[in-house]
Amino acid sequence: MNILICSAGRRVKLIEYFKNELQAVSGKVIAVDCDPTAPALYHADLFEIVPRIDAPDYIPRLKELCKKHQVTGILSLIDPELSLLASVKEELALEGIRVIVSQQAVVDLCFDKYMTAQFLQEHNLPAVPTFIDFSEVMDALNVGELQFPLIVKPRFGSASIGLHKVTTLKELMVFQNDGGEWIVQPFIDGEEIGCDCYIDLLSEKTTNIFMKKKIRMRAGETDKSIAMKDSSLKRVIERLIAVLKPHGPIDIDCFKIGAGYHISEINPRFGGGYLHAHEMGQNFVKNIIRNLNGEFNEPNSCDYQEGSTLIKFDHFILL
Repeated sequence: MNILICSAGRRVKLIEYFKNELQAVSGKVIAVDCDPTAPALYHADLFEIVPRIDAPDYIPRLKELCKKHQVTGILSLIDPELSLLASVKEELALEGIRVIVSQQAVVDLCFDKYMTAQFLQEHNLPAVPTFIDFSEVMDALNVGELQFPLIVKPRFGSASIGLHKVTTLKELMVFQNDGGEWIVQPFIDGEEIGCDCYIDLLSEKTTNIFMKKKIRMRAGETDKSIAMKDSSLKRVIERLIAVLKPHGPIDIDCFKIGAGYHISEINPRFGGGYLHAHEMGQNFVKNIIRNLNGEFNEPNSCDYQEGSTLIKFDHFILL
């Protein structure tokens, strides 16, 4: 069994997790990226340099590599590529290759931050108020429904790129007039919570829910976190998964506001803070390998201890 990981980037530890687990089944992890200096490439069993994901020959190149390396499963670590892989999910399945990603509709919904908020509201799930119409933002400011500071970020974005905190009407007008697709949200000064979940690819049941307080973020990823448990948050996450129906690994971001929680973003892929879940025994990598072998995973959603703190640090390799 060989697994192809696309857009490997800096996710060295995740590559190592796959590499270690695949040894038990005589498999290999093949990492690909368009950047030959992507660190994770050099920690895989094999690596290949590929075109950018928006290049017309990208998917044909992936198909070529799947055949070359006898790939059983393929997944991506970045949001913009998820829809692309979801679009060829059935096509690759005919060749015996499992694309480890949710259905196209789920992926597209999660990538669109405004539609995500609308979906949450329609299903009576607590969501961060989200606006795309600047005239509605002005009305909300005038009646006190919103107040500065506000958060402005791309409607279709990833890794916190393009996120801005605005404190005045003049700053807000810059985004209204630049022609970009932005969403506007209230600035929430509350605890940030991350939930790493796994939904079995075969049974479609949730097997893992790992909750953590985010102490520090860097480049859109969790840099420091503390493991936690909260039954009320768990119920919110279970309700979300029941209506969204994702598959495989999924990363859900929330804010704690008072005694409750508001969902802010949903990423249907491995989150940057997954390492904490893995080190606490929530092994999504093994789950994937078992699913690819035709085996179901048993629920393991609360089998971890609270209070552990994960801290990341930098390392390097010399090419």
